[in-house]
Order: sequence, then structure tokens, then C-alpha cells
Amino acid sequence: MLMDRADRDIYTARWLISPEGNPSNDELLDDMAAYHVQQGIEKALKYALHSICGLDETYRGYRTHDIMTLINIVMDHSDLTLSERLMNMANDITGWEAHSRYDDSPASVRKDIVEAIAIYEELKQQIHEAEEHNSVSEESQNSEESYE
Repeated sequence: MLMDRADRDIYTARWLISPEGNPSNDELLDDMAAYHVQQGIEKALKYALHSICGLDETYRGYRTHDIMTLINIVMDHSDLTLSERLMNMANDITGWEAHSRYDDSPASVRKDIVEAIAIYEELKQQIHEAEEHNSVSEESQNSEESYE
């Protein structure tokens, strides 16, 4: 479910930076796009916490908007190696969450939003591959147990 919501956030961000969604190049709409990218990445990381790490909402660190905190938790509880690009932009992306909602001055730059969308797509692929790997490992383990 979280990945579906994350995908919708990214869809919204793409729309808000497109010529159709933002024909006047309004910087505040760019900030709204940045907010949705932050939300998409946050939700994808929380999805990884659940699906790959086996953690849920009761885990103490789960209730944060801080991207770097979520990255560290995922990496502490799994073999998933997240991209250097994500780690380098984590603090900026985290800042988009509150700034875009509460500040009147623009906080983001369109090229950074585009980069963050690409990072999201990479993260989504990494999560998908890790889930497939976990699924194959579980199937192998179950097959071995059935032979015993």
C-alpha cells in the first residue's frame, strides 16, 4: 500500500513540474512538487522498513520524516545498499517536507526535484530487487526444509 501512495506522490510531483501542471513556472508549485517527492521517498523507505526489514509502526524510529534517519534504519536492519545520490541529497530532501508547507519563499530548485525523482525510481528498483531476492531465498529455504 505505501508504495502505491509513494508512486502517487511522485506522479503528482512530475505533474507539478511539467509544462501542463505548472505553465507559469511558479516556484511555489515547484515547492509543492518537492514536498511530494519527499513524501514519496519517505514512504518508499518506510515500505522497505516493513517489507525488507520486518519492522512496523511500533518501531521507535519509524515515526520520522528524516530521510537520513530512515536510510540508516534500513541499512542497519537489512543488506540493502542505498545509493550515494540518495544519501547526498537526504538532508535537502528532508527539508522540503516542512519548508514547502510553511515558508513563503521557494526552497527547491527544479533540477534538484528532477534528480530526486530519479533517486526515487532507483530506490524503488532496489526495494523491488531486494524483495525478489528475499522471496527466492525463502522459497529455497522452504524447499530445503521439505526434503528433510
